Amino acid sequence: AEMQFKVKDSDIEFIIFTTRADTVFGVTFMVLAPESDYVKQVTTPDQKNAVEEYIQSIKYKTERERLMDKSVTGVFSGAYAINPLNNKEIPIYISDYVLAGYGTGAIMAVPAHDSRDYAFAKKFDLPIVPLIEGCDVSEESFDAKEGKMINSCGNGLDLNGLEVKEAIARTKNFIREK
Repeated sequence: AEMQFKVKDSDIEFIIFTTRADTVFGVTFMVLAPESDYVKQVTTPDQKNAVEEYIQSIKYKTERERLMDKSVTGVFSGAYAINPLNNKEIPIYISDYVLAGYGTGAIMAVPAHDSRDYAFAKKFDLPIVPLIEGCDVSEESFDAKEGKMINSCGNGLDLNGLEVKEAIARTKNFIREK
C-alpha cells in the first residue's frame, strides 16, 4: 500500500510504501533516506546544521555498505508528520538505513514489528507500540506475520481482534477509500 503522511504545519505531504499496512497504528516515527528531496523540505532551521553534519558523515557509504552496517545512526529533522489513521504527531528522522531507491525513500517506522526500526527506536529512546496480542517487545522486535491485532483503532478503522491477514486486507481497503 502507499499512504500519504502530511508534515505538521506545512503543505508538504510525502508518500510511503508499506507491505504491512496493518501496522500503521504502531508507527512512532518516520525516516527519510539522506538523499531524499524531502530532507531539505522538512528540516527545521534549528536542526539544519545537525542534519548537514550527519549527511556529510555518511556521504561516502555505498548502498551495500549501508545495508550491511548494523550500527544505528541518524538525526532528527526537527519536523513532525501526522499519522493519517490516528492523527498522532510523529518525529521525522534522517537515517542511512533507509535507501532512496527502496519504495519512496521515506518509511513509516514500526519498531515493535521491524528489527531495524526497533534498534533505531531503542537508540533514540522512541516509543515502541506492540500490535499483536501476547508479543513481547522488551528485548527485540516481534516480526511474526500472524496473531490477533491490538492497539489498532482510530479514524473509523478498528483492527483490534482481527487476524493479521484480515487486518492487512481491511487496512488496504480503508486506505484506498480514504
